[in-house]
Amino acid sequence: MSTSNQNPFANDPFNPYAAPETSGFAIENSANGPPLATLGQRFGGAFIDGLLMLPLIAVVVYVSFNSVVIAPGGTEPEVPLLVTLMTVPISIAWFLILHGYLLATKGQTIGKMAVGTQIVDAQTGELVPLLPLFLKRNVSMQAIAMIPYVGNVSALIDVLMIFRTSRKCLHDDIAGTKVIVYQPR
Repeated sequence: MSTSNQNPFANDPFNPYAAPETSGFAIENSANGPPLATLGQRFGGAFIDGLLMLPLIAVVVYVSFNSVVIAPGGTEPEVPLLVTLMTVPISIAWFLILHGYLLATKGQTIGKMAVGTQIVDAQTGELVPLLPLFLKRNVSMQAIAMIPYVGNVSALIDVLMIFRTSRKCLHDDIAGTKVIVYQPR
């Protein structure tokens, strides 16, 4: 052993206790432009956007509970199929009323604007046109969510994927997008 205060394993390339030279995160951010949105920013934006959807959810719940019927010969109450089918176009319309203009012009929802983030193409860093952005990020995940059992698992996977180095959720992978700190253009 060395009598000085030097680490005898400092030059050992196979030291399992050595700190990593880089986390990969700094390289990804510096090489690809603006920094990625933090986990807190992503959560904050999604939380605010969720709060903005509450009025619609309240109306849907109210209508659903007031239109419950008992199926003939059954004991379980059912919500008529028409009520269920009406919620899809109404929720799409509400989402686009709230966020459509901002998504088309700035790549932001109201929540993302509040926390200072925006959605851009993962490869080019440019804004994504509204229709492809909405269809790939939102409609695709909603379609998957409607599949019994698979929908619940996919929603969990979607959220948990944010803990990767790229900080991209499943809907980001499907749409080819990433969420960055807002860059005025």
